[in-house]
Amino acid sequence: MQDLFESYVSDLYKLREGFHSDLTSTARELSQAMDDYSQRSEEALTSFMERVAARGAQLEAAAAARLDQFRGLPATAGLPNVNDGPKIAAAGERAVAGALHVENDEAYKSQPRHAIALVRSEPAA
Repeated sequence: MQDLFESYVSDLYKLREGFHSDLTSTARELSQAMDDYSQRSEEALTSFMERVAARGAQLEAAAAARLDQFRGLPATAGLPNVNDGPKIAAAGERAVAGALHVENDEAYKSQPRHAIALVRSEPAA
């Protein structure tokens, strides 16, 4: 009976050691995967931010060109030479129109309001 108990305990220790080594190996693999994911995410974010900055500069240039056109100056003077010219021009037009709309809204909101009185009249006889 003692031999059976010692064999059982020995098997449990071996099982524990095997489980521990598998767990350690999985933890290393997971850590490496997380490091790789983090690095790829940083690279993707950096690339995205560079593209956003470049696109913002293009939109700003297009908006300035459309504003110049609105003022009567040639519109093509400030447009960047890119393949997305029509898209950028349309975005610039929307940006200028939005700015003008905001200015008009602010001017409208700053005007004094007059109260309107409703008067009930008797029907004509």
